[in-house]
Amino acid sequence: MSVWNDFLSILQTENALLQELIELSTAKQKHINDAQEVARLASEEQSILTRLEKVDQERALLFDVVAPGQKLEGWLSTLGDEQQEEVGPLVLDLAQNLGTLQALNDLNQELLAQSLSYVQFSLNLLTGDDQSPTYARPGTGSSGTSIFDRKV
Repeated sequence: MSVWNDFLSILQTENALLQELIELSTAKQKHINDAQEVARLASEEQSILTRLEKVDQERALLFDVVAPGQKLEGWLSTLGDEQQEEVGPLVLDLAQNLGTLQALNDLNQELLAQSLSYVQFSLNLLTGDDQSPTYARPGTGSSGTSIFDRKV
C-alpha cells in the first residue's frame, strides 16, 4: 500500500470512530437519568477515544509525509482533481463529524448539569432543608446537621 492509500484509510477510520462516538453520545441523551447506563456508555467512549487518539497520531505522521510543512487548506488546493475527489469528501465528513460530536457533547453536559441540579434539589426537599434562602444573622439560623451537600 502507498502512503496516499494509508492516509485515505486513516481518514476513513477516523470518520468511523467519530460516528461511533456520535452514536454513543446520542444514546447517552436517551439514558441521561440512568447513571449506570451513562457510566457504561462513558466507558465505551473512553475506549473509542483511546483508539481515536492513536489513529489521529498516525494520520498526523502520514500527513507530514504526504504534505511536509504544509497546512491542510493549502495542501488541498495543490492536489489534482482525482486526489481532491478522493480526499475532499473524507476531510469534509471529518469536519462535519467533529462539529456534530462537539454539539452533542455540549448538549449532554448541559443535560447532566440539569439532572444533577434536580437530584440536589430533591435531596434538599427530602432532608428537610428549611433554611431561609436569604441571609440571617449568625447564630439565628437553624443548626441542622446533614451529611448531604446542599449545593444547587
